[in-house]
Amino acid sequence: MEKKRRQKKELWIVFVFTVLLSLAVPAAALAAGTWQQDENKLESYVSTTENGKEMSGIAVSSQMDQTSYRDGDTAAMTLTVKNNNSYAVSDVDIHYNLPGNFSVKSGKTSETIKKLNAGETKQLKIQIQVTPDSSGKMTSRAVKGLAVSIVSGGLLVAAIIFFILKKRKIKKLLSMFLVCVLAVNSAWFGQTDKVQAEVTNKTGNYKVSGDDYINRVSVHDPSVVKDKKTGMYYVFGSHLACAKSKDLKQWEYVYTNIKDDYKKLFKEPWDGWAKKATNPKDGLSGRMWAPDVVWNETMQKWCMYMSIDGDNWVSSICLLTADKIEGPYEYKGVVVYSGMNNPKVKMDLSHTDVYKVLGEGADLSRYQSTNESCINAIDPSIQTDDKGNMYMTYGSWSAGIYQIKLDPSTGLRDYSKTYETKLNESDAYYGVKIAGGFYCSGEGPYILKGKDYYYLFVSYGNLEAKGGYQMRVYRSKEVTGPYLDDNGVSAIRTKAEEIKKTRYGYRIFDSYNMEGIGTVEVAQGHNSAMVDDDGKMYLVYHTRFQSDSGTNEGHQIRVHQIFENDNGWLVAAPYEYSGETLSQDGYTMEDMAGTYEFIYHEPTSSYNVVGDRQFGIVGKTESTRKIQGRQTVAVGMYETEFSYEVEFTKKAADTITLKPDGTVTGEYHGTWKKDGSKLTLDLGSGHVYKGVFLKQANELMSRDMTMTFTAEGENVAVWGVKVTDKKEK
Repeated sequence: MEKKRRQKKELWIVFVFTVLLSLAVPAAALAAGTWQQDENKLESYVSTTENGKEMSGIAVSSQMDQTSYRDGDTAAMTLTVKNNNSYAVSDVDIHYNLPGNFSVKSGKTSETIKKLNAGETKQLKIQIQVTPDSSGKMTSRAVKGLAVSIVSGGLLVAAIIFFILKKRKIKKLLSMFLVCVLAVNSAWFGQTDKVQAEVTNKTGNYKVSGDDYINRVSVHDPSVVKDKKTGMYYVFGSHLACAKSKDLKQWEYVYTNIKDDYKKLFKEPWDGWAKKATNPKDGLSGRMWAPDVVWNETMQKWCMYMSIDGDNWVSSICLLTADKIEGPYEYKGVVVYSGMNNPKVKMDLSHTDVYKVLGEGADLSRYQSTNESCINAIDPSIQTDDKGNMYMTYGSWSAGIYQIKLDPSTGLRDYSKTYETKLNESDAYYGVKIAGGFYCSGEGPYILKGKDYYYLFVSYGNLEAKGGYQMRVYRSKEVTGPYLDDNGVSAIRTKAEEIKKTRYGYRIFDSYNMEGIGTVEVAQGHNSAMVDDDGKMYLVYHTRFQSDSGTNEGHQIRVHQIFENDNGWLVAAPYEYSGETLSQDGYTMEDMAGTYEFIYHEPTSSYNVVGDRQFGIVGKTESTRKIQGRQTVAVGMYETEFSYEVEFTKKAADTITLKPDGTVTGEYHGTWKKDGSKLTLDLGSGHVYKGVFLKQANELMSRDMTMTFTAEGENVAVWGVKVTDKKEK
């Protein structure tokens, strides 16, 4: 009995030792941090972008003259930079970051090349003396040596056990143990380890000639509408500006009776309200802002909703009607007031509808705070849903953008519709909260009904050229919201924040410079949009333009065709509208494949000028890029890692090539697919953009026909403008 217990104990000793040995070898190797590496694969570094072997056409490689060194050896290091572009880059800063156990014997660790011409190669060469870094990782050879020692010790212990144990049964078990030892040795040391250099980087054909000019006009805050009886398109804007066009290209100014009669027409909202809180030096002529004009089917009237603005949020939106779109217009009344509990000016509410809506003696304290319900009643946008319900969306900055229901029979407020007061949701007087709040609201709201969604446009930033003005888009299944962006973020803000550089809201496009345009647009915004009788959709906005100082405040309207992509988001054609039609049959592979200037519309970009440098323009503009890399070298028993970086400035647009085999190369790599005129562009790591191909005339006098694409993904718009083809005239 005692003998059996002893044998069982010995069996457990063998078993436990085998398990410990099998764990000890890999543990030692993992502790050294080199388990998945191989000294035979210590390769020189070749820089890559996220998808290629170079960034922006600049190829970088780092070489050592040997794969391993002894203590005190001299190593030769070479950093090679080649410009594979067809243009020069400037201010190329090359820098090696060496560890403490490397000392420079000759050469220098950094250099600045003022200009690297197309096709030119430069090298930075240094010689260093190397010593081991005992705090670093052990090399694969050292780890294996340690492991062999452990295995040899195990074999020695096994031999001792062999001589102690006499029984055949135990010998068989010992044989099994030795097999286990060999298996462990084979399993761990049969692997091929790799020491890798790591890189850290960031057929609608039509003809247009030079004679088919676009006659542009200046209408600030343009609201577009079509008179279906005449087929004419109109834009109405601030300060009584108005223009019309038969084709959305050749515009001419028109005037209504309001130009001469505005003091009489707006006497009630101006003299009786806004003027009482406004600087006496300011007159009404500069306070008539951003009207929206719609055809009211129930009234059989054209309805113009005009903002009459005053200081300190003391504003109102009033209604005028006419039988014809060009007038004459008659005043019908105020739709909504703001500024009723203004902290700066005591206002008389007796002739307003405030108490009619809220009740006599209602608590008005919340209308003093822009964190609650202090809004500015301007910038109306009128929508009619699929059920015939009529709404007005309005507001600017301050406490947000709201929406109330209108009575189609009068065009004024529907007093039968009531609202609760809930912070960041609704207000009993102003209606449903749609967007903004905490003085980061944006302005110029406009709602467009697409196939499946209502799209809310809001302009962020300040309207000046350097004010960061820009258009953002949210969407909802219902006209009343909630409105979300492509990342599921609400248009409603619940705290104060910097709004013009936010990633909230889909920015439909940036300030951009690209092939085929004559002037660079900046501060685009306060748009409207429409769906035409043939299903085409248009975006109409005002824009300012790039200048040396950034202070050119001249503006014009622009019209771009827009489309709904497969994900239900709007994408805008890169060039302004010139009569193009999306091909129903799709374009040929020859048309679509090729090299494109690639425009990534960075959501946080904001146009500015500092000194003689221009910022915040995407596309063909000055930009700084940096390539960073790391490399590992063996010195004695230990590995040492060093890094390097190459920073350079380019003044050209990024390019990508859509190949006929469905791959994408160039600045970014990935794949692309076509389905008729539809495009799916997959640039890896979840960056998938959906949109359309569209052949357009560019904006130069030559009106060259150019294949383009426009797409959206992850709240970001991307454009492509083909540059490889010989343009058609």
